[in-house]
Amino acid sequence: MQTHPLRRPRRFLPIIAAVLAGFVALPARPALAKVDAQRVSALVRQLNAEAAADRDAAEQELISLGAADSAAFLAALPASDPRMPAEVAQRLDRVRSAVQRATAESAVAASRLSLDLQGKPLAEILTAIHAATGNQLIDYREQFGQQASDVSLSLSADDAEFWPTLDRLLDDANLSPYPYSGAEGLGIVERAAEELRRSGRATYAGPFRLEATSVQAQRGLRVPEESRLQVIVEAAWEPRLAPIVLSLDAASLKVTADDGRAIPLGTEQTVIDVEIQPGSYASELTLPLQLPAREATMLASVAGELTALVPGKVAEFKFDKLADADKIERQIGGVTVTLDRVRKTGAVWEIYMRVRVAGAETGLESHRSWVYQNTASLVSPDGEEIEDVGIETVSQTESEIGFAYLYEIPEDKTIADYTWIYRSPAAIVSVPIEFEMKDIPLP
Repeated sequence: MQTHPLRRPRRFLPIIAAVLAGFVALPARPALAKVDAQRVSALVRQLNAEAAADRDAAEQELISLGAADSAAFLAALPASDPRMPAEVAQRLDRVRSAVQRATAESAVAASRLSLDLQGKPLAEILTAIHAATGNQLIDYREQFGQQASDVSLSLSADDAEFWPTLDRLLDDANLSPYPYSGAEGLGIVERAAEELRRSGRATYAGPFRLEATSVQAQRGLRVPEESRLQVIVEAAWEPRLAPIVLSLDAASLKVTADDGRAIPLGTEQTVIDVEIQPGSYASELTLPLQLPAREATMLASVAGELTALVPGKVAEFKFDKLADADKIERQIGGVTVTLDRVRKTGAVWEIYMRVRVAGAETGLESHRSWVYQNTASLVSPDGEEIEDVGIETVSQTESEIGFAYLYEIPEDKTIADYTWIYRSPAAIVSVPIEFEMKDIPLP
């Protein structure tokens, strides 16, 4: 068994959602602010109507309802169940997938802000940006041993995108982002003297900022086949996001030199993956290309399509009666958590569980790092949370992974006194992001 160290909390806004199981008799639901739970129930029943037109209409209206408040809607939507008619289960899955995808796609739109701040300290401006966009920015200068002096700055933005606005502010303040802070936000540090300005150097694609940071060329004189060109691209994202992985479809990459000739890829890879490290807000992407002729002085265009594997909002899976736990399932959205058993070994309580994610885009088969960022805790009746003292991986398949969470509780308490809460994104969705970088000088 593999033991994993304690993780930092995920950068998500937690939500509390209950799964509603069963088709014929739907249990009572808590009041939902923006979703009519009774209407959801009626439409779910209509998915089994005799007329296909009525079934289609119910499915489309359910998808529309999900646009108002996706978290509340997915909590009200029952999970597909083997006891349901097959078509009803299929339609429920389609509705859930459509709402989850729409939520993920809206999340990868660029944040916009309108601010007019004149002669304000940096801390106040960073706070205003956070309030407008949800993007946390942290003054990280002291951690770098730099003097955290506050200067008066001005920022004017009228429905402007986040990244160009931030680049302009950082240029005015002679600052740069530090994307590996590991904290709950993007670090901001003093800019190195040799570092160029940021404005005008990047391509903005939704919430992503792409900048070619270096170009490396090698020309094989004895063996021409050894000639190659590598373009190193920094892909940064808005701090409010937490992408699991970025993938570049090699077939989508179109590179043209300033002499008009196309430059092919220098690799047979069909997909170039960039695994995202927890606590980071940028990663490097290496584009391997064939070396162009000497007449070319720059890459006029580098265009392609990135796919971001994006987690949805975090849901809480709650389990009580832990002393009698035996393969208890909870499902929220496309995620199923199974509490297999609870046992005590010495002074340590062990909670064995499995997490399974529905759909072909989960990333669970090849990109499991996001699962290790999920958190879990024991909660006492008075609300006190006890974090785990260790985690052991106990099983792995293509669609499921199992863990044992280890806890120590006070001697005067028993496991029956606690509720176990597991927190995980309720959906994992892949979203395409088109980009084009222009006029990259060649060495």
